[in-house]
Amino acid sequence: MQRSVTKEEMQHYEEHGYVILQQWFDPQEVNKLNEQFTQLWMDLVREGTIKQDKQKLLESIFPRLRDYHLTHPQIASIMLSDKMFAAAKSLLQEPALAISTSYYFKSPGTRGLPMHQDNYSVGSTPNTTCSLWVSLSEGNKQNGGIFIVPQSHTAGLLEPHVIASSEEEYGEKLHLENGQTEYFVHTKPGDVIAFHGNLMHGSYENQTKNEFRKAFVVHFTGESTKAVSLNHQKLINQEGEQVRRRLNLRRKQLKTDTLKQSEWSGIGGNKPWK
Repeated sequence: MQRSVTKEEMQHYEEHGYVILQQWFDPQEVNKLNEQFTQLWMDLVREGTIKQDKQKLLESIFPRLRDYHLTHPQIASIMLSDKMFAAAKSLLQEPALAISTSYYFKSPGTRGLPMHQDNYSVGSTPNTTCSLWVSLSEGNKQNGGIFIVPQSHTAGLLEPHVIASSEEEYGEKLHLENGQTEYFVHTKPGDVIAFHGNLMHGSYENQTKNEFRKAFVVHFTGESTKAVSLNHQKLINQEGEQVRRRLNLRRKQLKTDTLKQSEWSGIGGNKPWK
């Protein structure tokens, strides 16, 4: 039986900008998710879509798999499940629209994702977003787990700084302000971290030799949103229908083309599945 977001969980989300929905998915559902994306990954390798970079052997062969709900009905069915949409609806306090999906293998040696805010790149307005990060393996500091900055969602969208690509991280990064503290979030398979669109968060480098830190993420916004920068013509309601919103041309602009690079944006599907 699917449980609902509790009053206490809702209050924590509103006050701190995130909440952990423990064991939201059962072990069978976790295994199914991993199996479906592993099969997709094998297909992409076999057809030559995924190619290995000799400079980043594992990171390149296990890229982020982005928006394959648009081309694969089985993956879309996971995104459209009551578990995902019910949580998003509760936290957004209105019916939800799915914007984008991502699957992360986070293989050994994969660099961390710098501290960022989801809605900086998604560009939902006037509403923000809610991201549901489904833990599909244990997430800890050593294998590239998640860190957050509690209550940072109250500051609005901030300007990130360009950082030099390194062995630990890449792209553009937000920095802690006075009084802010970075907090590590340990997750178990089946846990879901819900992020407010303005919450500062990121992930650590995977420093292990043989552990993958797998996760599936869906970005949602509310039905009343007027414009979106990402996938504005390919939003999906719970019935699986494509919904359009205006293109948000006024979102904050990145100082580089970081999000267009494959190391950040990953490998993506772009044809409608329905």
